[in-house]
Amino acid sequence: MFNIGLGPISWSSKKQPTISLSSTEAEYKELCCATCEAIWLRRIVEDVGETQQAPTVIRCDNQSTIKLANNPIYHARTKHIETQHHFVREKLQSKEIDLSYCNTNETVADIFTKPLGKVRIIFASHKTFPIKERINFHIP
Repeated sequence: MFNIGLGPISWSSKKQPTISLSSTEAEYKELCCATCEAIWLRRIVEDVGETQQAPTVIRCDNQSTIKLANNPIYHARTKHIETQHHFVREKLQSKEIDLSYCNTNETVADIFTKPLGKVRIIFASHKTFPIKERINFHIP
């Protein structure tokens, strides 16, 4: 999910077309999709006459994925990851994106992709759609 200011402007959720052999690989593939979306959004901002000097920060809840993206050394465990997904490394090196760790319990995009309990739904909705006053509905 991408925000400008306090509001979300873009998000995506879809089933991956290929099978991943590990959670790191699955998250890395999603990171590649998020990187493509970030680059596209940066270009839209440029088209309307603004430039973004700082890298776009992409938050990821998998530390192994962040380490894989930051470390371009070949690993035997990652040899099956397709070359196209290493696009993330290129954008990290060009400083168009930056990765930061986000604890799983603080991942607000989960509201769109997972069944959550009441506490997590309230937390994610307040983080996703921050407004000063909320109307509380009570349904008997």
